[in-house]
Amino acid sequence: MNNNNSNNKKWYVLIFIAVLIVSNMATFVFTNLITIAVGDKVIVQAKDAHTADFITKMLNLKNEIQTSYYKDVDEQVLFDGALAGMFGAVGDPYTAYYNEDQFSTYLEQLEGSYVGIGVVVTMSDDDRVTIVSPIDGSPGQKAGLASGDIIMAVDGEEIKGLNLEEVVALIKGEEGTQVEITVLKRSSGEEINISIVREEIVMTSVSSQVYENIGYMTISQFEPYTFEEFERQLDELIAQGVEGIVFDLRDNPGGMMNAVVDMLDRIMGESVIVYTQDKQGNREYERSTDRQKLELPMAVIINEGSASAAEIFAGALQDTGEGVIVGTKSFGKGIVQRMSDYRDGTGYKITISEYFTPNGRNIHGIGIEPDIIVEIDEELLYSQEYRLEDDEQFLKAVEAVRE
Repeated sequence: MNNNNSNNKKWYVLIFIAVLIVSNMATFVFTNLITIAVGDKVIVQAKDAHTADFITKMLNLKNEIQTSYYKDVDEQVLFDGALAGMFGAVGDPYTAYYNEDQFSTYLEQLEGSYVGIGVVVTMSDDDRVTIVSPIDGSPGQKAGLASGDIIMAVDGEEIKGLNLEEVVALIKGEEGTQVEITVLKRSSGEEINISIVREEIVMTSVSSQVYENIGYMTISQFEPYTFEEFERQLDELIAQGVEGIVFDLRDNPGGMMNAVVDMLDRIMGESVIVYTQDKQGNREYERSTDRQKLELPMAVIINEGSASAAEIFAGALQDTGEGVIVGTKSFGKGIVQRMSDYRDGTGYKITISEYFTPNGRNIHGIGIEPDIIVEIDEELLYSQEYRLEDDEQFLKAVEAVRE
């Protein structure tokens, strides 16, 4: 009988302790959930007091704008502005929030066509919208826009303070309509107005020809469709019995890393192509195999408009000795972005890591120095009278693959 009473007391004690633990855990959870309310509506519960204060402040100020501002303001515009401001506060021109229209435009470009003037732009370190390269044959190229030109205004509206996506949205429009671009010309330092008629820009990324038994391939960007174009035209050049290949990456602004990795895997021997490193120091390596090495001498032409994935291409061939780099120093973008779909029609892009060439070079803000430096008259390069036979950089690249 006494043993039974003793056992019962033990069970009571264990049950009491269990209830006490559960009670304390519940108290901890519920006291650390902070209710955020605007008026009589509960909006969200947050575990962090600082976050809760911020969200409450943001919502109260949003309501203040909608109540007190002298014009009606769409609520979604305010929310999009808040999110865009948060991404902009990072201070990185490649980290950005895309509202539905902007993200739709981005996806449209991946499909291979859009309506605009056909120039690739970036945000420089001093927050100026800079032309990386005009697309070959585009209205922008025909109008004289060139790599390094700075866009100052669109249709007379100054763009200072706008992010890259907002400027692009101003430039794009309906096919056949006209847009006036005010640019600061890099070549002369003169600010001029240029009127351009918008056209459908059909994106092709690879073109090729044979020049005196040397294959010549121009790669304008690295997009989802680029590798297929590259491989097909490379096979055609090889079938014609070329004795070397010149890859022209001038004014190539980059693009998708997996595209350039696939292309390099097709022409390089077994090697590291590139590796990335995030802020925790984690590294990811992209390597080429030796399945389909191109057994031909190669040269790559670059200039200040060659950026990002184009620099991965040039840097890998330079570090491994697989190709000679000719031209002028490249743009210097050695960081990697991830574009994500938020599944509500919006999206965002974040710089997630730095990249390094096979020899461990990070060229961000530095660029790639060519093995053979050759300057060129830019007026010739971008003029309608351009001829391959007069292109000193190309001719030097041909000479390099023949040596």
